[in-house]
Amino acid sequence: TVAGWTLSGLHEDGQADDNLELTRIQDVSAVASEEREVPSQTLPPFVRVERYLSLGLTWEVETRVVRLTPLGTAAILDVPLLQGESVTTDGMRVEGGKVRVSLSTQSTETSWHSILAIQETISLKAGESLAWAEMWQLDAAPIWHTQVEGIPSVHREGGSGTWPPVWRPWPAEEVKIDISRPEGVEGQTITIDHGLLVVKPGRRFTDSSLTLSLRSSLGGQHILSLPGLDELKSVSINGNVEPVRPVEGNITLPLAPGSQKIELVWQQKGGLGVWFKTPSVDLGLASVNTGTQIELPPERWILWICGPRMGPAVLFWSLLVVLLLVAFALGRVSLTPLRFVQWALLGIGLSQAPIWASVILVSWLLALGLRKDRPPANKLVFNLVQLILPCFTLMALVVLGYTIYQGLLGVPDMQIEGNGSSSSLLRSFDDMSGPLLDRVFVFSLPLFWFRIAMLGWALWIAVALISWLKWGWGCYSSSCLWRPIRTVVKSGRS
Repeated sequence: TVAGWTLSGLHEDGQADDNLELTRIQDVSAVASEEREVPSQTLPPFVRVERYLSLGLTWEVETRVVRLTPLGTAAILDVPLLQGESVTTDGMRVEGGKVRVSLSTQSTETSWHSILAIQETISLKAGESLAWAEMWQLDAAPIWHTQVEGIPSVHREGGSGTWPPVWRPWPAEEVKIDISRPEGVEGQTITIDHGLLVVKPGRRFTDSSLTLSLRSSLGGQHILSLPGLDELKSVSINGNVEPVRPVEGNITLPLAPGSQKIELVWQQKGGLGVWFKTPSVDLGLASVNTGTQIELPPERWILWICGPRMGPAVLFWSLLVVLLLVAFALGRVSLTPLRFVQWALLGIGLSQAPIWASVILVSWLLALGLRKDRPPANKLVFNLVQLILPCFTLMALVVLGYTIYQGLLGVPDMQIEGNGSSSSLLRSFDDMSGPLLDRVFVFSLPLFWFRIAMLGWALWIAVALISWLKWGWGCYSSSCLWRPIRTVVKSGRS
């Protein structure tokens, strides 16, 4: 029972808090008289109320009450809650929308956690009480759009490197925060970062594998289409085999949010024929950095390749144009009996040999023609030419023998280049493609037909070589085979 005092810290049921506060009730005139006579030596308790608002999938508020005055006096305050705020910390006393805060004489701070109801507007208003000052901090997730009205904010670096707005209001100042959640923009939720299609054609079947690296922002299902699919061997996601069955060539893939690597292996009827094309693959959406790799058996003669621009090309046909131009120019030279057709056939066969071999053979024929039409006048040079031409002839015959051997027993060199490709490995790349991957077309023949072509060329060379050797002997032996060099010895008699 008190008289002349105000008691704080007592519950309605008579239970007391850890701290009780007694405030003397005094007359205003008496207080003024006492203040004039004896200055007060005790400061009333003063605190700072800090509110940290975190707006994510759920809205939360962390409130701290920090003592700013020296220790030694108890502090009992009624801190008002925000609209829609519900305290979840155990042991906190809430009455009439306020939290009863009790600081003992040696306590410096206290705190509690709350859940805030999702609403369109949050109003923050500083109280007019002289017992505390306030500080507010807002941390809104990217899924929320905030628009602030009221006093300006200050910024300070947060613990995660962010700069959330902070307000330090004076009494009765307020901030109004309008909050809305932006609607999602329609668009794809899956991005294919890389794809590789590996095709291994056989005689009757074609084995294929598709590797995809993709990112998905939402979990769900994605459908790939493989027309012409006969047997799906395996489907793995991040190395784990998935029990997926195709339905009319459509494969439904279960995707989880995040990055994942998908690999499909299947087989379809139809092997490597004269006109081969890679399987049709529909990824269901546009992709980037997709490649196609065809592994061909060695017993094929590749004549033409068609596909993405960054891929293999048969350069033999451009080489053939150059050979025909050179054959046309050599056919107009009167030093040899060969004309355009003979030079062209000789150049086509020599295309399977190194360039130095062709230079030796052409130089041999031109050298024989020069020997006949323009023999050296100097006897020493003439005899030297007569010694060199037989060696030159032997080298030319070795070159022809090597070319025939390479054509009949070796692998045709069709000058296949581009993106690291070769005659047995064709690599194509497309930096951007639509849902349907670009297909690669290959026109090839069995190696048997190349052997037949080279056999025909070898027979033609054998027949033509007989006439060339006869002509060459005539050039070599024209005028004479050797010119003797006589020396004159001067003495008393000449």
